[in-house]
Amino acid sequence: MKRVRPLDYIPDPTSMLAMNVQKGLVHKIERFSLHDGPGIRTLIVMKGCPLRCHWCSSPYTQNPNPEILYIRSRCKGCGQCLETCPQKAITRSGAPSQVQTKRVLCIGCGDCVEVCVNQARELSGRYYTPEELFREIEKDEAFYRRSGGGVTVGGGEPTLQAEFVGDFLSLCRSHFIHAAMETCAFTSWEKLASLLDSLDLVYMDLKHMDEERHSEWTGVSNRRILENIRKAARRNQVVLRIPVVPGFNNTVENISASARFAKKLGNNLLRLELLPYHPFGIHKYEELERSYTLDAVQPPADEHMANLRAMVRSFGIDCQIGG
Repeated sequence: MKRVRPLDYIPDPTSMLAMNVQKGLVHKIERFSLHDGPGIRTLIVMKGCPLRCHWCSSPYTQNPNPEILYIRSRCKGCGQCLETCPQKAITRSGAPSQVQTKRVLCIGCGDCVEVCVNQARELSGRYYTPEELFREIEKDEAFYRRSGGGVTVGGGEPTLQAEFVGDFLSLCRSHFIHAAMETCAFTSWEKLASLLDSLDLVYMDLKHMDEERHSEWTGVSNRRILENIRKAARRNQVVLRIPVVPGFNNTVENISASARFAKKLGNNLLRLELLPYHPFGIHKYEELERSYTLDAVQPPADEHMANLRAMVRSFGIDCQIGG
Protein backbone atom coordinates (compact mmCIF):
# COMPACT_ATOMS: atom_id res chain seq x y z
CA MET A 1 0.00 0.00 0.00
CA LYS A 2 1.27 3.45 -0.87
CA ARG A 3 2.63 5.37 2.09
CA VAL A 4 0.65 8.45 3.09
CA ARG A 5 1.86 11.53 4.89
CA PRO A 6 0.16 14.38 6.75
CA LEU A 7 -1.47 16.84 4.38
CA ASP A 8 0.47 19.92 3.38
CA TYR A 9 -2.09 22.36 4.72
CA ILE A 10 -1.38 21.55 8.36
CA PRO A 11 0.41 24.61 9.77
CA ASP A 12 2.30 24.94 13.00
CA PRO A 13 -0.45 25.22 15.64
CA THR A 14 1.24 28.24 17.23
CA SER A 15 1.10 30.26 14.00
CA MET A 16 -2.35 28.86 13.23
CA LEU A 17 -3.78 30.46 16.34
CA ALA A 18 -1.62 33.59 16.34
CA MET A 19 -4.57 35.76 15.36
CA ASN A 20 -6.84 33.97 17.85
CA VAL A 21 -4.86 34.35 21.07
CA GLN A 22 -6.17 32.07 23.81
CA LYS A 23 -8.79 30.64 21.51
CA GLY A 24 -9.24 27.05 20.43
CA LEU A 25 -10.98 25.62 17.38
CA VAL A 26 -13.64 23.06 18.33
CA HIS A 27 -15.45 20.82 15.84
CA LYS A 28 -18.36 20.16 18.16
CA ILE A 29 -19.49 19.57 21.72
CA GLU A 30 -21.16 16.21 22.36
CA ARG A 31 -23.28 16.10 25.49
CA PHE A 32 -24.31 12.99 27.45
CA SER A 33 -21.49 10.83 26.11
CA LEU A 34 -21.21 7.39 27.75
CA HIS A 35 -18.15 5.94 25.99
CA ASP A 36 -15.41 8.47 26.65
CA GLY A 37 -14.77 8.00 30.33
CA PRO A 38 -16.64 7.17 33.54
CA GLY A 39 -20.19 8.43 34.07
CA ILE A 40 -22.05 10.92 31.91
CA ARG A 41 -19.59 13.14 30.07
CA THR A 42 -19.34 16.10 27.77
CA LEU A 43 -16.98 15.37 24.88
CA ILE A 44 -15.08 18.31 23.40
CA VAL A 45 -14.06 17.40 19.85
CA MET A 46 -11.07 19.53 18.83
CA LYS A 47 -10.09 20.32 15.24
CA GLY A 48 -6.75 19.33 13.78
CA CYS A 49 -4.84 16.03 13.70
CA PRO A 50 -1.25 15.22 12.61
CA LEU A 51 -2.20 11.68 11.50
CA ARG A 52 -4.01 10.51 8.39
CA CYS A 53 -5.29 7.07 9.39
CA HIS A 54 -6.88 5.28 6.45
CA TRP A 55 -9.81 4.14 8.61
CA CYS A 56 -10.44 7.49 10.32
CA SER A 57 -14.13 7.85 11.17
CA SER A 58 -13.77 11.56 12.03
CA PRO A 59 -12.33 13.25 8.92
CA TYR A 60 -14.03 16.48 10.02
CA THR A 61 -11.40 16.76 12.73
CA GLN A 62 -8.28 16.37 10.56
CA ASN A 63 -8.09 19.89 9.14
CA PRO A 64 -7.00 22.44 11.80
CA ASN A 65 -9.05 25.15 10.11
CA PRO A 66 -12.80 25.76 9.76
CA GLU A 67 -14.23 23.91 6.76
CA ILE A 68 -17.52 23.50 4.95
CA LEU A 69 -19.52 20.27 4.94
CA TYR A 70 -21.77 19.60 1.95
CA ILE A 71 -24.83 17.37 2.44
CA ARG A 72 -25.57 16.55 -1.17
CA SER A 73 -29.00 14.99 -0.55
CA ARG A 74 -30.32 18.31 0.73
CA CYS A 75 -29.02 20.43 -2.12
CA LYS A 76 -31.63 21.75 -4.57
CA GLY A 77 -29.13 23.50 -6.82
CA CYS A 78 -30.49 27.00 -6.24
CA GLY A 79 -27.05 28.54 -6.76
CA GLN A 80 -27.12 30.96 -3.83
CA CYS A 81 -23.85 29.54 -2.52
CA LEU A 82 -22.11 30.12 -5.87
CA GLU A 83 -23.09 33.77 -5.88
CA THR A 84 -22.14 34.31 -2.25
CA CYS A 85 -18.73 32.60 -2.05
CA PRO A 86 -16.02 35.33 -1.94
CA GLN A 87 -13.36 32.86 -3.14
CA LYS A 88 -15.40 31.53 -6.09
CA ALA A 89 -14.67 28.09 -4.66
CA ILE A 90 -18.11 26.63 -5.47
CA THR A 91 -18.99 25.49 -9.00
CA ARG A 92 -21.62 23.37 -10.74
CA SER A 93 -20.68 19.70 -10.70
CA GLY A 94 -22.31 18.78 -14.01
CA ALA A 95 -25.77 17.94 -12.75
CA PRO A 96 -27.89 21.12 -12.59
CA SER A 97 -29.03 20.32 -9.06
CA GLN A 98 -25.54 19.67 -7.63
CA VAL A 99 -22.46 21.74 -6.85
CA GLN A 100 -18.91 21.01 -5.76
CA THR A 101 -16.38 22.89 -3.66
CA LYS A 102 -12.79 23.51 -4.70
CA ARG A 103 -11.29 22.82 -1.31
CA VAL A 104 -7.96 24.47 -2.13
CA LEU A 105 -9.81 27.76 -2.57
CA CYS A 106 -12.33 27.50 0.27
CA ILE A 107 -11.36 29.46 3.40
CA GLY A 108 -14.21 28.18 5.55
CA CYS A 109 -15.74 31.61 6.04
CA GLY A 110 -19.27 30.18 6.27
CA ASP A 111 -20.94 32.71 3.95
CA CYS A 112 -22.42 29.88 1.89
CA VAL A 113 -23.84 28.29 5.03
CA GLU A 114 -25.72 31.45 5.90
CA VAL A 115 -27.52 31.65 2.54
CA CYS A 116 -28.35 27.95 2.12
CA VAL A 117 -32.07 27.70 2.84
CA ASN A 118 -32.01 23.90 2.56
CA GLN A 119 -29.24 23.46 5.14
CA ALA A 120 -27.12 21.57 2.64
CA ARG A 121 -23.98 23.32 3.86
CA GLU A 122 -22.65 23.33 7.41
CA LEU A 123 -19.60 24.90 9.02
CA SER A 124 -17.29 22.60 10.97
CA GLY A 125 -15.24 24.54 13.48
CA ARG A 126 -15.96 27.27 16.00
CA TYR A 127 -13.49 29.29 18.04
CA TYR A 128 -13.89 29.49 21.83
CA THR A 129 -11.91 31.09 24.59
CA PRO A 130 -11.23 28.72 27.50
CA GLU A 131 -13.79 30.62 29.55
CA GLU A 132 -16.45 30.40 26.84
CA LEU A 133 -15.92 26.67 26.48
CA PHE A 134 -16.04 26.16 30.24
CA ARG A 135 -19.36 28.00 30.45
CA GLU A 136 -20.72 25.54 27.88
CA ILE A 137 -19.68 22.42 29.76
CA GLU A 138 -20.69 23.92 33.10
CA LYS A 139 -24.30 23.59 31.97
CA ASP A 140 -23.94 19.81 32.39
CA GLU A 141 -22.25 19.89 35.78
CA ALA A 142 -25.26 18.43 37.62
CA PHE A 143 -25.02 15.30 35.46
CA TYR A 144 -21.32 14.92 36.28
CA ARG A 145 -21.99 15.06 40.01
CA ARG A 146 -24.79 12.51 39.92
CA SER A 147 -23.06 9.99 37.65
CA GLY A 148 -19.40 10.39 38.53
CA GLY A 149 -18.81 11.82 35.07
CA GLY A 150 -17.00 14.83 33.74
CA VAL A 151 -15.35 16.28 30.66
CA THR A 152 -13.31 14.53 27.97
CA VAL A 153 -11.24 16.46 25.42
CA GLY A 154 -10.75 14.53 22.18
CA GLY A 155 -10.50 15.21 18.50
CA GLY A 156 -8.63 15.34 16.27
CA GLU A 157 -5.62 15.74 18.49
CA PRO A 158 -5.96 18.03 21.53
CA THR A 159 -2.22 18.55 21.94
CA LEU A 160 -2.12 20.49 18.65
CA GLN A 161 -3.84 23.22 20.66
CA ALA A 162 -2.07 22.45 23.93
CA GLU A 163 -2.03 25.96 25.37
CA PHE A 164 -5.77 26.43 24.90
CA VAL A 165 -6.60 22.93 26.13
CA GLY A 166 -4.36 23.43 29.16
CA ASP A 167 -6.17 26.63 30.14
CA PHE A 168 -9.54 24.94 29.70
CA LEU A 169 -8.51 21.90 31.76
CA SER A 170 -7.23 24.18 34.52
CA LEU A 171 -10.70 25.69 34.78
CA CYS A 172 -12.20 22.21 35.03
CA ARG A 173 -9.75 21.23 37.77
CA SER A 174 -10.39 24.42 39.75
CA HIS A 175 -14.09 23.46 39.79
CA PHE A 176 -13.35 19.82 40.72
CA ILE A 177 -14.67 18.42 37.44
CA HIS A 178 -13.23 15.06 36.41
CA ALA A 179 -11.17 15.58 33.24
CA ALA A 180 -10.00 13.04 30.66
CA MET A 181 -8.26 13.36 27.30
CA GLU A 182 -8.11 11.17 24.20
CA THR A 183 -4.81 11.46 22.33
CA CYS A 184 -2.96 9.76 19.51
CA ALA A 185 0.22 10.66 21.48
CA PHE A 186 2.02 11.92 18.35
CA THR A 187 3.25 15.15 19.87
CA SER A 188 6.22 16.50 21.75
CA TRP A 189 6.58 15.24 25.29
CA GLU A 190 6.65 18.84 26.51
CA LYS A 191 3.17 19.53 25.14
CA LEU A 192 1.73 16.29 26.47
CA ALA A 193 3.37 16.70 29.86
CA SER A 194 1.97 20.23 30.18
CA LEU A 195 -1.54 18.75 30.23
CA LEU A 196 -1.08 15.67 32.41
CA ASP A 197 -1.28 17.42 35.78
CA SER A 198 -4.78 18.65 34.91
CA LEU A 199 -6.01 15.21 33.83
CA ASP A 200 -7.56 12.42 35.86
CA LEU A 201 -7.45 9.90 33.00
CA VAL A 202 -5.70 9.63 29.63
CA TYR A 203 -6.90 7.52 26.70
CA MET A 204 -3.99 6.77 24.34
CA ASP A 205 -4.12 5.11 20.93
CA LEU A 206 -1.88 2.15 20.20
CA LYS A 207 -2.41 1.55 16.50
CA HIS A 208 0.45 -0.82 15.52
CA MET A 209 3.70 -2.01 17.05
CA ASP A 210 5.55 -2.20 13.73
CA GLU A 211 6.96 1.20 12.73
CA GLU A 212 6.84 0.67 8.98
CA ARG A 213 3.29 -0.63 9.04
CA HIS A 214 2.26 2.25 11.29
CA SER A 215 3.77 4.78 8.89
CA GLU A 216 2.04 3.22 5.86
CA TRP A 217 -1.42 3.49 7.39
CA THR A 218 -1.20 6.67 9.47
CA GLY A 219 1.46 8.79 7.77
CA VAL A 220 3.75 8.94 10.84
CA SER A 221 6.20 6.78 12.77
CA ASN A 222 5.13 5.18 16.05
CA ARG A 223 8.41 5.85 17.88
CA ARG A 224 7.33 9.09 19.53
CA ILE A 225 3.92 7.61 20.31
CA LEU A 226 5.33 4.57 22.14
CA GLU A 227 7.74 6.70 24.14
CA ASN A 228 5.02 9.17 25.14
CA ILE A 229 2.79 6.31 26.27
CA ARG A 230 5.59 4.95 28.46
CA LYS A 231 6.23 8.35 30.03
CA ALA A 232 2.55 9.20 30.53
CA ALA A 233 1.91 5.88 32.29
CA ARG A 234 4.53 6.77 34.89
CA ARG A 235 2.46 9.80 35.91
CA ASN A 236 -1.20 9.22 35.07
CA GLN A 237 -3.81 6.53 34.88
CA VAL A 238 -3.92 5.38 31.27
CA VAL A 239 -6.32 3.39 29.08
CA LEU A 240 -4.83 2.03 25.86
CA ARG A 241 -7.10 1.79 22.83
CA ILE A 242 -6.42 -0.32 19.77
CA PRO A 243 -8.63 0.25 16.73
CA VAL A 244 -8.80 -3.28 15.30
CA VAL A 245 -8.70 -2.86 11.51
CA PRO A 246 -8.70 -5.93 9.24
CA GLY A 247 -5.72 -5.93 6.90
CA PHE A 248 -3.80 -3.56 9.13
CA ASN A 249 -3.35 -4.61 12.74
CA ASN A 250 -5.82 -7.40 13.56
CA THR A 251 -3.28 -10.22 13.62
CA VAL A 252 -2.54 -12.28 16.72
CA GLU A 253 1.13 -11.34 16.31
CA ASN A 254 0.49 -7.59 16.48
CA ILE A 255 -2.04 -7.76 19.31
CA SER A 256 0.24 -10.00 21.36
CA ALA A 257 3.12 -7.57 20.78
CA SER A 258 0.81 -4.76 21.90
CA ALA A 259 -0.11 -6.72 25.04
CA ARG A 260 3.56 -7.28 25.89
CA PHE A 261 4.18 -3.55 25.52
CA ALA A 262 1.13 -2.73 27.67
CA LYS A 263 2.18 -5.19 30.38
CA LYS A 264 5.38 -3.19 30.96
CA LEU A 265 3.46 0.03 31.70
CA GLY A 266 2.78 -0.97 35.30
CA ASN A 267 -0.08 -0.30 37.65
CA ASN A 268 -1.22 2.94 36.03
CA LEU A 269 -2.52 0.97 33.04
CA LEU A 270 -6.21 0.54 33.84
CA ARG A 271 -7.14 -1.59 30.85
CA LEU A 272 -6.74 -2.15 27.14
CA GLU A 273 -9.73 -1.58 24.85
CA LEU A 274 -10.09 -3.33 21.50
CA LEU A 275 -12.22 -1.13 19.22
CA PRO A 276 -13.61 -3.05 16.22
CA TYR A 277 -13.36 -1.26 12.90
CA HIS A 278 -16.64 0.07 11.53
CA PRO A 279 -17.47 1.91 8.29
CA PHE A 280 -19.86 4.41 9.89
CA GLY A 281 -17.74 7.40 8.90
CA ILE A 282 -18.08 6.93 5.14
CA HIS A 283 -20.81 9.57 4.78
CA LYS A 284 -18.52 12.10 6.48
CA TYR A 285 -16.03 11.76 3.63
CA GLU A 286 -18.85 12.41 1.20
CA GLU A 287 -19.72 15.62 3.03
CA LEU A 288 -16.10 16.72 2.65
CA GLU A 289 -16.19 15.66 -1.03
CA ARG A 290 -13.38 13.17 -0.40
CA SER A 291 -13.03 9.49 -1.25
CA TYR A 292 -12.85 6.75 1.38
CA THR A 293 -10.21 4.11 0.70
CA LEU A 294 -11.44 1.29 2.97
CA ASP A 295 -15.02 0.98 1.76
CA ALA A 296 -14.48 -2.71 0.93
CA VAL A 297 -13.18 -3.61 4.41
CA GLN A 298 -15.60 -5.49 6.64
CA PRO A 299 -15.69 -5.23 10.47
CA PRO A 300 -13.79 -8.00 12.27
CA ALA A 301 -15.82 -11.05 13.25
CA ASP A 302 -17.11 -11.25 16.81
CA GLU A 303 -15.33 -14.56 17.33
CA HIS A 304 -12.01 -13.08 16.25
CA MET A 305 -12.47 -10.11 18.60
CA ALA A 306 -13.28 -12.48 21.47
CA ASN A 307 -10.13 -14.49 20.74
CA LEU A 308 -8.01 -11.33 20.73
CA ARG A 309 -9.53 -10.24 24.04
CA ALA A 310 -8.80 -13.62 25.60
CA MET A 311 -5.24 -13.47 24.36
CA VAL A 312 -4.69 -9.99 25.88
CA ARG A 313 -6.20 -11.16 29.17
CA SER A 314 -3.75 -14.07 29.21
CA PHE A 315 -1.05 -11.44 29.87
CA GLY A 316 -2.86 -10.43 33.05
CA ILE A 317 -4.25 -7.25 31.48
CA ASP A 318 -7.85 -6.12 31.90
CA CYS A 319 -9.25 -6.03 28.37
CA GLN A 320 -12.63 -5.21 26.88
CA ILE A 321 -14.15 -4.97 23.43
CA GLY A 322 -15.38 -1.44 22.71
CA GLY A 323 -15.01 1.72 24.75
